[in-house]
Amino acid sequence: MFNNNFRQNPHAFISILVVNSDNKALDAILTCLEDADYQTIHAVDSAQKALRLLRHQPVDLLIVDVETPDLDGWRLSRLVRSGILHCRADLPIIITARTWCERIAEVTAREYGINQLVPLDHLHRLIPAITQLSQAQEVGSRKPRLLVIEDEPDTADLIKRVLAANFEIEVADQGDTGLAAWQRGQHDLVLLDVMLPKLSGRDILIEIQTSRPSQPVVMMTAHTTIDQAEELMLLGAVDFLPKPFRADQLRRVCDIAIHRDDFLVSNAQFAARVKSLEARELAFRQLYENHHQLLNDLQSVVMELDLDFRIHYLNHAWEKLLGFAISDCIGHKLDYFIAPDDVSQFALFKSKIRKALQQKKPCPEIELCFSTNRHQRIWAQLKISRSSKINEQTTLTVCLDNVTERRESQAQLKYLAMHDSLTGLYNRHFFETTLSQLTADAVRTQTQHALVYMDLDHFKVINDTFGHQRGDDVLRDMSRLLSQQVRSSDILCRLGGDEFAVLLRDSSNGEAHEFALSLQAIVASFSFPLHEQQINLGSSIGISLIDGSSHNPEEYLMRADIALYVAKGRGRNLIHLYNPLDSESDELRHSINMSQKVRKAIVEDRIALYFQPIFDVKANQVSYYEALVRLQDVDGKTIGPCSFIPALEASGEMHLLDRWIIKLAIRHLRDYPLLNHIAINLSAQAFKDEQLMPTILASLEETGVDPSRITFELTESASLFNLHITQRVIAELHKLGCSFSVDDFGSGFSSFAYLKDLPADYIKLDGSFIQNLDSDEIDQTLVRSMIQVIQTLGKKAVAEYVESHAILRILEQMGVDYVQGYHLGPPKPAQELIQAHQPLPVRELELKV
Repeated sequence: MFNNNFRQNPHAFISILVVNSDNKALDAILTCLEDADYQTIHAVDSAQKALRLLRHQPVDLLIVDVETPDLDGWRLSRLVRSGILHCRADLPIIITARTWCERIAEVTAREYGINQLVPLDHLHRLIPAITQLSQAQEVGSRKPRLLVIEDEPDTADLIKRVLAANFEIEVADQGDTGLAAWQRGQHDLVLLDVMLPKLSGRDILIEIQTSRPSQPVVMMTAHTTIDQAEELMLLGAVDFLPKPFRADQLRRVCDIAIHRDDFLVSNAQFAARVKSLEARELAFRQLYENHHQLLNDLQSVVMELDLDFRIHYLNHAWEKLLGFAISDCIGHKLDYFIAPDDVSQFALFKSKIRKALQQKKPCPEIELCFSTNRHQRIWAQLKISRSSKINEQTTLTVCLDNVTERRESQAQLKYLAMHDSLTGLYNRHFFETTLSQLTADAVRTQTQHALVYMDLDHFKVINDTFGHQRGDDVLRDMSRLLSQQVRSSDILCRLGGDEFAVLLRDSSNGEAHEFALSLQAIVASFSFPLHEQQINLGSSIGISLIDGSSHNPEEYLMRADIALYVAKGRGRNLIHLYNPLDSESDELRHSINMSQKVRKAIVEDRIALYFQPIFDVKANQVSYYEALVRLQDVDGKTIGPCSFIPALEASGEMHLLDRWIIKLAIRHLRDYPLLNHIAINLSAQAFKDEQLMPTILASLEETGVDPSRITFELTESASLFNLHITQRVIAELHKLGCSFSVDDFGSGFSSFAYLKDLPADYIKLDGSFIQNLDSDEIDQTLVRSMIQVIQTLGKKAVAEYVESHAILRILEQMGVDYVQGYHLGPPKPAQELIQAHQPLPVRELELKV
């Protein structure tokens, strides 16, 4: 028994000995005990050490593992219970075990005098078991209870003498009292006589089996037959004992009977364990097969490698990708399948992998080229991670994805990014990159390079006369001829249209000029038949030397552009080396600089629109507004159109501004409802721009603006330059719902005959006739005539440059339809128009002026 101190305060006085040879299990047990505040704990890893400690150290509780190697827990417990050790024979003992069958363990524990059993995977039961033992009054195993229902006293006395050592025995001498005793006591074993007074053994057996079928009952009788014995066994008896019986026979039958339930329960537990293991094995097998099927269904290759990159596992995607049978590849190193030109890179990659493994860092990824069984090249991306087998041998798990299509697409995109799609020559982007490199090289090494800039004279005539397809054929043929002339170190590019540039590395002035002559000779010798004619071309060439005088590559391109402009201006089909003293240089440089400034302003959204009101004379109110362009310089200064439009027209880039003004003006119509109707000025180049109508359509679709709110204006000279094109574009604008106006009408005064052929809605009189109208009688006569002709043709006359009250009165008397000018209202940004009051009628405005 535990001593009194232990029962009063188990945590303060208990001394516990733990015996376990498994360090992990021992640590787990000690952790449980320490967490429960048990202080005096002795831990040993063998039975021999435990026996030595038990000789010299008082112990209140023994916790021993059943698998202690030198002396298992069962035998160590029997030594304690035998009393030959120096410790108490009734020392409480808890057995721990990793695996067991519960019922067999319980029975064995009962036989060996074990107090509690705790599985190692259920250590949470340990502290409750100790607590239960600390509250027990006695330590020892309970004897099984035996009920003897026998009416013969001699037989009952014999049973008590023989079985008293092993059972607690209760005797009943009649059938009804025996059944009542069983109902009260729930005994472990019943010895039942068949022939009993008041109630037969057969009836008692039936009643017991009905109430508790698991109750073991041994039948006794002096007179029996085979049929009777068979009937009793079928009714539920566990054994049959004929009278008279011997003592050893009685002991054996009772021992078997009392352990029958243990056998049945153990067998059921074993059967459940086996069934559970079979089900678990089936689940694991199915999971294994599902995982393998999943791996085999993957499009990605999954492989396992050792640290020498030798293949240990492959899924079926490997066969699909490279064509090699998996069985032929297991055991080979991955190096064997790498394309020859990537073997050295793979060797470097392997060293990086090993270094990453040593440093316990993530493994890097790589794209490698593999060789298939048909010697085709396939690019694959390798993703590698560390894995471990049961034997703790490090292996590598590799996912390998086919990226050949992506690599080919990247190569194609890289090619397209550097090459012209029409001719296959290097494009402008590659040219600018190389020019930057040569510029830096010239500054750094004082090496001189050259830029040869060429375009084909009158090439536009081929496109306009014979079509762009024929023009493209000529450009392709010319590109092939020019490619044969350049050195491998030189760069031939098509910059766009019919413009070509060649970057000559390490070239002098003379060498650059000689090369330019060879290009001219190629162009001059080139001809192609067309409509029974032989077409020949010429070329103008500008040269700039990349000599380190500037750090800006754009400066050298500008110099070559100026030199080309000079060559064209001096008669075409010439070669000119850039010279800053050329008289044409300043003019063209200003034009180029201004063009670049406008392009930059467009990108940075520094192009602004001002709106000048146009008054309906008869209605005495603002009819619509004319949109006028301004450039907001980086320093905040506003630049008028006269400063930059001529430069754009000279450089042929006016269409960029036209498109931007259209987009900006239509957005203003959307954002400022006050602008009920606006007139948008177009340049002379606008109607030649193939992107004009698409730009207008896209802006209208983006904003949802009603096209009837827009009037497009074109100068008289531009309108009449190509009347056929003008008529076609005006028809398309009318079809959209837009109106059209001719600006600066009368400046040539030869255009009256064209008015009836020009489907314009408004005709704006040139301001030179209006600004002196109050003092020049000839201007008055001309303006009156023009207004009458315009109105006779069913069009509206608009007078601009109305700068005084007197001029306004004269125009009113002449019957003009619309007027505009600073006298009536200066151009203003849309925001200022909103902040101001609503426009006043003409007559009220005159009084205020």
